[in-house]
Amino acid sequence: MKKEGLHLGLIGSGSMSATVVAALTDAGVRIERLSVLVRPGREASGQTAITEWKTGDAASRVVSTLEELIASEPDIVGECASQQAVASCVPLLLAAGIETVIASVGALADRDIFASLSQTNPGKLHIATGAVSGMDGLSAARLSGLTEVIYTGRKPPSSWPAGGTDYAIVFKGSAREAALQFPKNANVAATVALAGLGFDHTQVLLIADPECASNVHEISFVSGCARGSFRMEGVPSPDNPKTSLTAGYSVANVILNAIRPALQTAARDVV
Repeated sequence: MKKEGLHLGLIGSGSMSATVVAALTDAGVRIERLSVLVRPGREASGQTAITEWKTGDAASRVVSTLEELIASEPDIVGECASQQAVASCVPLLLAAGIETVIASVGALADRDIFASLSQTNPGKLHIATGAVSGMDGLSAARLSGLTEVIYTGRKPPSSWPAGGTDYAIVFKGSAREAALQFPKNANVAATVALAGLGFDHTQVLLIADPECASNVHEISFVSGCARGSFRMEGVPSPDNPKTSLTAGYSVANVILNAIRPALQTAARDVV
């Protein structure tokens, strides 16, 4: 893929997409063209949003159909919208040979969606780790035999569908159930599942915690080579407190790795 003059496609015009554009620009990527897919009827608000983004001299365009986005021939597309967008857009993007990064990883808990993406040019699909890090270590530990993986997600009560102000255990069960029941809140559960024991054997606990001012993610695991636990506190996204701001940076990082050799990216930051 070209290193300069990137034609970037994005699905969604919210703050996650804005973060992706800003992060790539700050990393030295020249975005020559920007195509943003929004829902029909949202073209005007989408255009208003991207005029506020850090796009430099990029030629920006808002489209409302997937066919238009594909016809514009972006170099790579970042999904920053929803699990529904993964289901309806990503298979066709992959079929068209377009590299695509997904943030709404919980969509893969649906067996039909997972099968569709697995069978349609899967080499073009990139999965962002979203609001949590450490998935490389969990994947490595899996090779030695994982016996337990537990993910605990804590968010302010207002970030959960029921709202309220009190402490509550919102969910306890498998990562598959969590991702399907909470499509806007449990993408991290799906990310942990994919890196570790899978959707049906990853244990998940989701908590509404009034003492949380941010989104807290805790992962613990037991394997043949190591026992581990780690914790992240993510700053909530400005226009969607259900999502951590980290998610947009994760998508940008995957795009950056896709368009630049790994050593070149690392050297830029340390040399």
